Amino acid sequence: MKLDYKTMITLLSIIAGGILLSSSLVVSNPSFQQAEAQNSLSRAERNWEMINHNEHGTNHNPQTILNAGNVQYAELKWIFPVPSADVVGAEGLVGFTATAGTIAPPLIVDGVAYMVMNYQTVFAVDMIDGSTIWTREAEFDLEAANVCGSAFVDSRDKLPGNCLPIYNANSHTHSVYYQELHGTGIIWLNAFGCTVKGIDAKTGEDIFSLDNFCQNVPTNSGIYNGQGSHAPIVDAAGDQLIVAIGGQSEGTWGGRAFVAAHDLSSCRSFPCTIDGSDQSTVNWRFFYQPPAEKAFPAEYKAWGEWLLANCDKGMLEGFDACSVPQEFLLRDWDGAEGGMPYNAGISNIWGEIIVDETGRSVYFGTAQPGPDWNSTYANGPRLFGSAVVAVNADSGDLEWYFQSTTRDLWDMDCSWNTLLGDIDGRKTLFKGCKNGHVHAFDAVSGEPLWITEVTGIRFSQYWCNNECTNGSGPGGGLRGRGVLHSPALGINGLNENNDWFFLDPRDAEDMEKDWQHQGHTNIGGGGFWQNPPGAGCIEADISWDGNRLYISCKNDPSYYAIGHVEARGRYGMLPGSERPPAPFTPDFNHTIHALNAKTGAIEWTFFVDGVPHRGGVIASGDVIYWNGYDGKLRSVDARTGEILKIFNLGTALDVMPTIGADANGEMRLLQSYGGRSLTANGLRNRVPGALNAFGLPDQIPLPVVQEIVVEKVVEVEVEKIVEVEVEKIVEVEVEVEKEVIVTEEIVSPVSYIAIGLGVVLIVISGVLYQR
Repeated sequence: MKLDYKTMITLLSIIAGGILLSSSLVVSNPSFQQAEAQNSLSRAERNWEMINHNEHGTNHNPQTILNAGNVQYAELKWIFPVPSADVVGAEGLVGFTATAGTIAPPLIVDGVAYMVMNYQTVFAVDMIDGSTIWTREAEFDLEAANVCGSAFVDSRDKLPGNCLPIYNANSHTHSVYYQELHGTGIIWLNAFGCTVKGIDAKTGEDIFSLDNFCQNVPTNSGIYNGQGSHAPIVDAAGDQLIVAIGGQSEGTWGGRAFVAAHDLSSCRSFPCTIDGSDQSTVNWRFFYQPPAEKAFPAEYKAWGEWLLANCDKGMLEGFDACSVPQEFLLRDWDGAEGGMPYNAGISNIWGEIIVDETGRSVYFGTAQPGPDWNSTYANGPRLFGSAVVAVNADSGDLEWYFQSTTRDLWDMDCSWNTLLGDIDGRKTLFKGCKNGHVHAFDAVSGEPLWITEVTGIRFSQYWCNNECTNGSGPGGGLRGRGVLHSPALGINGLNENNDWFFLDPRDAEDMEKDWQHQGHTNIGGGGFWQNPPGAGCIEADISWDGNRLYISCKNDPSYYAIGHVEARGRYGMLPGSERPPAPFTPDFNHTIHALNAKTGAIEWTFFVDGVPHRGGVIASGDVIYWNGYDGKLRSVDARTGEILKIFNLGTALDVMPTIGADANGEMRLLQSYGGRSLTANGLRNRVPGALNAFGLPDQIPLPVVQEIVVEKVVEVEVEKIVEVEVEKIVEVEVEVEKEVIVTEEIVSPVSYIAIGLGVVLIVISGVLYQR
């Protein structure tokens, strides 16, 4: 059959396309096996549904597509720019200012990213291209909310029941969560004015509201924060919503901090609204501080008696609570006016609350007791400040507790995530606190399995029960001491073997100490260095990949001066403008620590000089990710601590990244930025911010094996005896060896395309030449 010119060109085009297609299939990523893996991703692999990935707070995504072997090739896929709050978000907020930016990691649910701003605008973003699916704007009128507010700044009496016991509306939103309620996927948000909002994940419409849940709280005479920092938790097995709230201004407005469970059985269809001020909707409430004695004398006395009766359930910084003098528990928080002061308390729970739905326990870490740095008017250990607490999910009864920093004169709360894991079949609760201590507890009994003080921490001068002489600042401060308690390593650091505590809960002088350097500087007097500062050493979520825990600790010393605490809203530290100037500029740094989850032993560390870190460390695909105020998102090998790749975003970062898949199964690493200027070295900027998505390229350069023949000349001396009279002749033979060296080099996929095009052009040119 004779082919005409057009037919021949058509056939050649088909051949060329086939060559190009086959070459692209040879090098394209994902491979057939990888594509199959993407199509069968589990829910845990494709999603990041809670601030710390899941309901157990592990901060670990088990996916393996983006991993230690290929993260070096990850590239920017898209950017979602956040509009200014003045353009989108601020219009519905009346009576207070919308704080720019975000401090909440983005969620990932079935190919959609959810980004919440401080002012509680929520963006739903398509993870394929970064386009907007829907936008939800918050509405709250502080002026119309009938808040108790400043009118009760000096009140020592019970509050009137007709006002909402908050001072203002905070724009400080740490998280949103995705959880289903009765078959509907909902984005949960702790909203303004002691209200919880539930947003339909598909449409962005508000379909649930728990209103005014801090109003009409029994035995409360103080003012609460305007919102809880972290989203509430749905306890599906108990059909209840777990919420928490603490006192305004570091607890110094006296709101009686609590965790409560609200019944959800009435919300079988949506929209649904629950009146949180109606106490009949409350299944149980656990207070983690006593009531003010003047307003509730009988209840305050009962609190002390309850502490004493339950002393077998707790430890105070490594000492059994029952070994503490009884009076310290009976009269805990006792002040100059007698009993719990009106302007003392504990702030929010600054981390994900964990619900073990099968074991029926609720776990959380508490904020520091307030006033923070000056405890003149409140003696004792100040329970349950700076503690890890477990309560029964069905009754709210106390199961166990461990106070990490007793009396806490440094603001070392147990904030950020609480983490529930499993070690050799034993439910284990992991918790890091801002003092640099990482704890592992038997989740059922509360027994400390190990306690480690991370070695990257540097303590300033006043961190013990007597005057410390270890200097100040991260260079001269006492280094972290490593494992403090671990029976698995043969180290018993509890009770009589405890030599690592800061203040002794058994000693009256320590339990009445007013501020950390009392006797050296008076109130309003000269300044002093504190490191870690009030922001803490561990000011970040931790992660666990089943083998190791990954913890960040920063050193960023602050120069403080003690302030008065006679009134509400004064938390024991002079404002920055009233402090003496710092005598020198301190050093900043942070260290990532990898801890053996079974023993607490430190396996490796990664040091970053010149910049602190806040936000969180995540684990996925044998890679650890975290960022810094220097604008760099770092990734290291989880097994060795070896650096793999640094993403430079060019702007300060303090929000933890997250990992999940888009609708096509392509894995994406998300990093948001923008927000407050709240750091000792002022590296964060007030900008609207953006959401950045990184992922593997469509074609990853693959290693190609090439054989290279190398000739190697080897001289071999051969001795031969030839009988020629008396002469001895030595002949030298030259033997040539051929050595095959196998080398591996990376050949770009573009090379294959170029080769394919070259072949096609050669064929076409040959055909045309024959024609």
